[in-house]
Amino acid sequence: MDALRAGNMVQRRGKIKIAFVSNCPMNLYLFRMPWMKALRREGFDIYAVVPEGKYSDCLEAEGIKVIHYYLQRESLNPFKELKSVWHLFRIFRRHGFDVVHSFTIKPNIYGTLAAGLAKVPHIIKHVTGLGYIYTVRNMTTRIFRPFVSIFHKVSCAVATKVIFQNNNDYAELGVFVDRSRRLVIKGTGVDSDYFIPGRADREKVERIRDAFRITGGMVVITMIARLYWAKGVREFIEAANILHQKYPHTLFLVVGWIDGGNPDAVDEEWMRKVNGSFVKFAGRREDIREILYSTDIYTLPSYREGLPRTVIEAMSMKRPVAVTDIPGSREVVEQGVNGFLVPARNSFILAQALEKLILDKDLRERMGKAGREKIIKEFSNEIIVSKVLDLYREFFRDSSNTSGTATEESNPAVPTRDRN
Repeated sequence: MDALRAGNMVQRRGKIKIAFVSNCPMNLYLFRMPWMKALRREGFDIYAVVPEGKYSDCLEAEGIKVIHYYLQRESLNPFKELKSVWHLFRIFRRHGFDVVHSFTIKPNIYGTLAAGLAKVPHIIKHVTGLGYIYTVRNMTTRIFRPFVSIFHKVSCAVATKVIFQNNNDYAELGVFVDRSRRLVIKGTGVDSDYFIPGRADREKVERIRDAFRITGGMVVITMIARLYWAKGVREFIEAANILHQKYPHTLFLVVGWIDGGNPDAVDEEWMRKVNGSFVKFAGRREDIREILYSTDIYTLPSYREGLPRTVIEAMSMKRPVAVTDIPGSREVVEQGVNGFLVPARNSFILAQALEKLILDKDLRERMGKAGREKIIKEFSNEIIVSKVLDLYREFFRDSSNTSGTATEESNPAVPTRDRN
C-alpha cells in the first residue's frame, strides 16, 4: 500500500490542482460548494470529477471545471465497477492532480484506488456515511457487506488522509488507518446566515401554506430526505397515523424524491397509497429554508447517517428535532436540550417524542433556540470550511506551491466535460 501512496509532490509553476470526486454532480453542488469556493480563493485550481448529471452546468457556472467519468451507481457488476476504476485512473493520470478528494461510497473506494495507482501525491477519502450496504438488512447486503469492508480497508490503506463525519464511523473504519492519517470533521457545514427565520422569503412561505393548506392552528411535522426506506420513511408514516388519531390538527410533510439509482428506494405505489389529507409528499424542493420556516417540528428517523445536513439546517432555523439515536444524528442532538433521540425502527417511541413537542409550544421554542446556538458554535460553514482549509494548508505548508500565489494565467487551459 505504501507503494501506491508513493510519488513526489507535483512541481509546477501553475496552481495546485484538486479533484473533488463524487457519485453525482448534485452532491458536490449542494454540499461541497462552500469548500470549493474557499479553496479557489486560496489559489487552488478546483475540478469536479463526477458522472453526467443535472448539476454539472451549475458547477461550471460557479467556475468549477467539470470532468465526467463512467459510473453506474446501482450496479454490482464487477466489469462495470472495473470500468469506473479505469476511467478514474485515466483521468487522474491525464490531468496530473495534486489532490484527489473523494466522497460517497463508490468514489471513496474506486477513486482512492485509482488515485493510488496514478500516484496522486495526496489522496483524501472522506467518509460521509457507510451507505445502504450497512443499513439495509437483506440477502444482497449480507452477501456484499464483507467484500465492501475489504475494499474499504484497502482504500483506507491507500489514502493519505481519511476523514470521518462522526465518531462511530471513525471507530468502525478508523481501525484500518493509523492515527496520523485519520480525523473527524463533523459534517459539511451550514450557512447559518441563510438558514435563520428572519431571512425567510414570506411570499414563498405563503405559497407553501396555501399549497399544503396549512392553517393557523396546525402543527406541521416535516421530514426532508431522499426517499430510501433506510431514511425511516415507513416509521414516519406509521408515527403520523398514530398521532393524527389523537391530534387531527397535525400535518405531516415529506420533502424529497425517489432516487432510482439506490436499491433501497421507496416504492412509488406505496407513496401514492399513503399520500392523503394529513400526510403530504412534497417532492423535490428548492425552497428548503421556507419549508423549515413553515415547520413546527423536524424529524429524521433514519437508520444511519454520516452527519445529517437537513437536521443541521432545521436546527439553524430554530426548529426542535426528534431523530433516531444513530451514528451521525447523535453528534448533533443533545437529548432533552435541543431535541429528542429515539431508537431506530421504532415508530411508537418516535410518536411519543413527537407528541411531547406537539403538546408543548414553550418546549419547542426552548429546544429551537438551543439548537441554533449549537449550530453556530460547532457546525457553521465558517467553522467547517476553516477545518478543511487547515487540512490543505498542512499538505502544502512545506511546498513551494504555496496556496494563493499562483495566477489564473499560469495554469494551462484544460478542456471541461472530459468524458474519458
